[in-house]
Amino acid sequence: MKGRLVTCAAGDWVIVSAVEGSPARIDRLASVGILPGVELRVQQTRPVVVVQSDETVLALERELAADVVVVALEAEVPRAAE
Repeated sequence: MKGRLVTCAAGDWVIVSAVEGSPARIDRLASVGILPGVELRVQQTRPVVVVQSDETVLALERELAADVVVVALEAEVPRAAE
């Protein structure tokens, strides 16, 4: 599955494949660690998108999460400690 972070469901594990949008938005996402190749676990989708990356939990505005292109992790891929 390939899509936008904003369309994911709580509990999904995804990998960031690209970050799109204005340079300011790309810089903002990069500054909080949302970069291609980063593995994320979606914890919540409304009213904001909440994701976990390693030990960091981030709340992203839905408009910002729409700029993040992700692919689903396959079930057999080992994950860091949950």
